[in-house]
Amino acid sequence: MNISELNPVATSRKMNSLMESRFGFALDYNKLTYAKAQQLHGLIAENIARIRHSFGIHKAERNPKYMELLMMREGLSKWMNENQQLMESEMGKSEAILAAKDMVDSIQDMVEKVSKMQVEQLPALIDTIRDQIGMAEADTFKNAMGQLLTNISQELGQARETADTSARALAGEDMGGMGAMGGMGADTLGAPIGNMPPTMGEPSDMDAEIDSFGGTDAAAGGDELAGRPKR
Repeated sequence: MNISELNPVATSRKMNSLMESRFGFALDYNKLTYAKAQQLHGLIAENIARIRHSFGIHKAERNPKYMELLMMREGLSKWMNENQQLMESEMGKSEAILAAKDMVDSIQDMVEKVSKMQVEQLPALIDTIRDQIGMAEADTFKNAMGQLLTNISQELGQARETADTSARALAGEDMGGMGAMGGMGADTLGAPIGNMPPTMGEPSDMDAEIDSFGGTDAAAGGDELAGRPKR
């Protein structure tokens, strides 16, 4: 069964409202990026396939949970079709973040080069000056260049720290323990939606998992329509 056959021109917003009225559950699309929507769509598809494999298509269609998943998948498909520009915007943002992090790496390279001058090149050069020119000249050069390299190293270290902080802020990292999407991290995306119930209609932990993607309960009475207890 294809949910879109019920209303082939329905928008993701209308599909969400329909899911709220029938199942007492909806997705908060404001908390989804295009990439996260794709991953959630894939997880839902896996659970749909598992139900079909376990119970058969005709028996599965009598399961409210199965129908809810079909509607969620259809709503996400429509939302992704409606938000192609969002995907392009996210790609542009990712490229900008990578460029900022590349600048941090370039400064880090400078830090390492100056450190190599201090530890390896300067001592060897001082020995050469001492042997080929004189002790006094070697000491003068050591004092001048040693202080210069120390100053450069300190300045570069501070610059690297500032650049790294700026790049992380741009990417939404280290902001009070939450990412740019309000705490929806990789752990959330990597978790399965939930195990399929061993028998038709038996409750599972799927509701709690989907809630982590921004699910919201509908008004009182919606859960009874889905044939499951209120949360």
